Amino acid sequence: MVLSMSIWIFLMLTAIGICGSLRLVIVPRAPKERKFALSRATKMGFFLFAFDFVFENLGLILGYWNTSGSLFQIGAVPIEVMVIAAAAGYAYAIVFPRKFSWETGFYTSLLIAAAGTAIEAILNNFGVLTYTGGWTSMHAFVSYFGTFFLMHKVNSTL
Repeated sequence: MVLSMSIWIFLMLTAIGICGSLRLVIVPRAPKERKFALSRATKMGFFLFAFDFVFENLGLILGYWNTSGSLFQIGAVPIEVMVIAAAAGYAYAIVFPRKFSWETGFYTSLLIAAAGTAIEAILNNFGVLTYTGGWTSMHAFVSYFGTFFLMHKVNSTL
């Protein structure tokens, strides 16, 4: 159980560290531009947090997965994942361009889907995430791809 909790905490702290580093390195220095960029990033963080929360709990209700080993969870969503989702949305708005492009959307979503699926495979190996009801890594890959392609579109509208 201690190991299970540590993987969630490790991922959460890594997301926070990456997000903070990106803020220091990429966010514009001019106060007006900085305020706009951080406001947009906060909105994207909240969007992914809310989207992920609904998606994961829907998956639990439909019997596609379950999680364990979190410090605290609401339904299927560990508190650590809530923080990771908010940080990922925040970082997405900072890193990727606002202008919508099918090519950018496709390739960034492909990269993030591959990384997300790989992380879920690790969580499956640690036994803190279990696929059930026919859900597979391929479903996870497609879900990540769709989610982050949607994120690219939302990013272009903010």
